[in-house]
Amino acid sequence: MGNTVELKVEDIKTKPGVAQSTALAKGKITDEGVAHLRGLINHEMRVPYRFNTEVARDTVRHFAWGVGDGNPLWLDPVYASSTVYGAPTAPPSFLYTIHPTLVLVGLPGVHGFYSGCRWKIWRPLFVGDQITTTTWISDVVEKEGRLGGRSVYVYFSTLYGNTEGQAIAEATGWSIRVERDKTKSRNKLGSTEPRLWTPEELEPVEEAQRNRVPRGAESRYWDDVNVGDELDPLVKGPLTQTDMIAWYTGSQPAYTPAHELALHHYHKHPKWAYRNAFSGALEPNARVHDSIDAAKAAGVPAPYDVGLQRHHWLFQLLTDWSGDQGFVKACDASYRGFNYFGDVLTLGGRITAKFVDADGDHVVEIETRGVSQRGTDIIPGRAVVALPARKGAESPVTRHTSWDLLVQDRLAEVVPDLVRVS
Repeated sequence: MGNTVELKVEDIKTKPGVAQSTALAKGKITDEGVAHLRGLINHEMRVPYRFNTEVARDTVRHFAWGVGDGNPLWLDPVYASSTVYGAPTAPPSFLYTIHPTLVLVGLPGVHGFYSGCRWKIWRPLFVGDQITTTTWISDVVEKEGRLGGRSVYVYFSTLYGNTEGQAIAEATGWSIRVERDKTKSRNKLGSTEPRLWTPEELEPVEEAQRNRVPRGAESRYWDDVNVGDELDPLVKGPLTQTDMIAWYTGSQPAYTPAHELALHHYHKHPKWAYRNAFSGALEPNARVHDSIDAAKAAGVPAPYDVGLQRHHWLFQLLTDWSGDQGFVKACDASYRGFNYFGDVLTLGGRITAKFVDADGDHVVEIETRGVSQRGTDIIPGRAVVALPARKGAESPVTRHTSWDLLVQDRLAEVVPDLVRVS
């Protein structure tokens, strides 16, 4: 029948290498591999894949849908134009879709857990901004990890700018590289099973989400908040496969094409894929986030969220609470545990300090958290948010819209010996 490919069930059962197991590619941490990574410190990384390259109305909308963020600042350009922004805008965490702060480099086949990120933000994002990035390895540290024996912490720094050369934000994210076999044998969370909720148990969870309303146009003034105040909690979950599909649609953090494009990619990077036991087809290792079989092959009991996905929710907590005139200046977090399918996460925070900072912004420092139904804080962090003051102070959004820190000046300050990509 022309070029039709005929494949029998017997072939799937007997062909070598096809549908034999769901084992993900496995690699080893070696002295040579670690030395190679250390040799890349302060070297600019090539970033071959960028999901978005500019802030566009539709990409911002898709991003907000995937995060579950209904703030009209991001979804309604007419509303956004009526605020202090004066134009359609995007949440700061949209920058993750430009570059997820990490580069897949070194130690092939060694599993990487994205484990935290520290953000500094100088300017708001506007629809039409074209974003530049400079990424480099800032540190490589070996540790004895709780997830497996030998582990390597790889720290990446990224400076985001615009086409005018102005610095928008800086992020330092880190990944813990762990051998899959040791992760599986030492995983203390292996007995965890996805939570099955009853409708009665989910009633308050769903009600909290349905009733969620961002602060919006009602300004939250610096004068009116106090140390010890709690932020309005943000509830996410139970985490489902649909949530992951929606998030990937708006925020795909790694190159994940389909069909022949995928095959070309897998054959170029064979440790990026594994054979699906059901179909025999090649699939990306990232399926650990939506496939039970892939997750168990990686040594964890169920699919789980992506770390930067969880960080998106933390940003939403802050932007919902601070209102249209609030400006998130810093948002740091560590991803301390797994958020599995079926888990409900409640994000919150408490004001720990209140002051006028060196930039002249009226700010609050916030200790943030994300507590699962198990009572465990799986995303502890710290944030700094600038708020409008009632008297004699410019709106923080207006101040930071005119911020004029240049990318080249910031690079010269933080990494003067950067080896640039030729």
